[in-house]
Amino acid sequence: MDTPPSDTRRAAPGRRGLEAREHWLLVVLALLSLGSFGLLWPDAPLAVSQTAYLGLAALASLLVWWVMTGFSGYERVAGARILRRTGPAPTTGMLLIIAVLVMVAGIVALNFGVRSASVAVVVALAGGTAMIIVLAARFAVFATLSMVGIAIGVAALIVVQSVATGFQHEFERRVLGVYAHINVTRSFGISEYRRFEGYLRNVDGVIGASPFVYYAMALAPFDPEGKRGGDIRRASVLVKGIEPETANEVIDLASHLWAGNNEDPAEISQLTSQLHLQPIQDRDDERLPAVVAETPDPRGPGWYEEALRAYRAQPERQKFQRRRVVAVDADEWPLDMEGRDPRADLDLDTLPTMFVGVTLARELELAVGDVMMLVDPSTTLDLTEAPAFRHYRVAGVFRAGFQEYDSRLVYVHIKELQYFKYRGSDKVSGVDLRLADPYEAPAVEQVLRQTIGPEEYSILEWQTLNANLFQSIRTQKSILTVILSLVSTVAGFNVLAALWTMVVRRTPEIAILSSMGASESGVARIFQFAGMTIGAVGSVAGVIFGLMLCWLVELYGYTLDPEVYFIEQLPVEINIVQVSLVLVLTMGISFVATVPPSLRAAKLRPVDGLRYE
Repeated sequence: MDTPPSDTRRAAPGRRGLEAREHWLLVVLALLSLGSFGLLWPDAPLAVSQTAYLGLAALASLLVWWVMTGFSGYERVAGARILRRTGPAPTTGMLLIIAVLVMVAGIVALNFGVRSASVAVVVALAGGTAMIIVLAARFAVFATLSMVGIAIGVAALIVVQSVATGFQHEFERRVLGVYAHINVTRSFGISEYRRFEGYLRNVDGVIGASPFVYYAMALAPFDPEGKRGGDIRRASVLVKGIEPETANEVIDLASHLWAGNNEDPAEISQLTSQLHLQPIQDRDDERLPAVVAETPDPRGPGWYEEALRAYRAQPERQKFQRRRVVAVDADEWPLDMEGRDPRADLDLDTLPTMFVGVTLARELELAVGDVMMLVDPSTTLDLTEAPAFRHYRVAGVFRAGFQEYDSRLVYVHIKELQYFKYRGSDKVSGVDLRLADPYEAPAVEQVLRQTIGPEEYSILEWQTLNANLFQSIRTQKSILTVILSLVSTVAGFNVLAALWTMVVRRTPEIAILSSMGASESGVARIFQFAGMTIGAVGSVAGVIFGLMLCWLVELYGYTLDPEVYFIEQLPVEINIVQVSLVLVLTMGISFVATVPPSLRAAKLRPVDGLRYE
């Protein structure tokens, strides 16, 4: 008498032991793989990070097992039968054509400058409808719903990641346009800055260097004809003194001047000053860092005596002379110490010049050629010294694209701030550096800390200087990623529920396969193939839909309030690596979701499946 198939399976204790061990191994790996979500937690504790890497290793092990076991012909065919539509496809050809036509019309309208949120939304809905129609024509209802859920999660992740990456890189680009990659400063100023600059230019990775001075001051328009009356708008500004000859090596001021007034942009060389600074001798070599002491002075030997003679030969009006103001009523112009109006006797052609931000120019109603007054609010320790001031002519308006800079930053010639901050002495606050690769700034910073030391000099690279800003962007990006990953996780549970239902509904078919000699692993792979197909198709559809949504956002050009978001338009930047990570994450979730129903199908006994047939 022939042995029943079920008895045949019992007759192989070694094989059954292997199947049991395989069963529990897959369960353990599936549970451990859930810990890989910890990789999405920025600055996670050590225990979470270790668990995340363990989960990633478990997920990799599951995928390796899946690849190594492979698929035979019947497993692929049976898995495809589970997913295929069994009845006739719905007659939705006309609806698909309409959806495609709506998409094309909307995209054409957006390309021709029609800025309408309604058009962008309609195009997005039409694209989603077309995706659902194409999937429903080929796959069963449960498979289509699961694929659509995965596609929505993938698309949402791609859009959020692209916008967050666009924000991050746009902030970086605009910060680097105003700030140098590294700046080296000293609290009491640097008098031997030419030798410092010479050494810094020879550091590996440095491609540009320029001295600078920072100072906080007050700014007010000049009104020689009294047209403004009592409405005198003043502003507290951060003034940066730059050297026109070298500033373009470290900041993107030239492009900002073009953006601020692209009809008649100014040039950096239009920053002028007729001041002559008192030369300051370098400190003794023993008091300088060894690398700076060993650097030859680019001004040559005997430069100090020659500079001192030239300084003494200059007219007194071009040397350090502070005109001071006394406090008066807020609605009146301040008078100088002799009681005269400081607007009198000005030679507008010889005034020093300044560049102001576009937002500041709008707030103070400024235009190129207007005259401004910079007031130094600092006083002596005994509070007996009145604030000093100088007049300037606006030579250009710049647009950095960053609200904080466009509304508060003012550029002047470096000599002008040396006049205010260092009382006419030839000292600077520090030296700006530009690198060939801005992301090498931490490595170059470490080199400088080892050579010139952090005790006397402050060395800051651009990421540290704006650490709070960039950290907040990264944190928001990670939080949004984790939250939206839940959408993909829910879609994974949909795959699990759908496959589990199919296992229950197809119990007789599973029993027939088992009685014909199919192994437990073979039965499990049938449903794994079905689940992974759902994940793969849904992920690809989600990538296509997400890229289309990113394109729509870019075409529409969603505007932002620069006073809140610091930039004027929603940035979108697609990163292939991030898209690939989203695909890997979704496929991993889909694979883990296939394990429980696959193991459930593998453990069904043929006699139970055929009992009521």
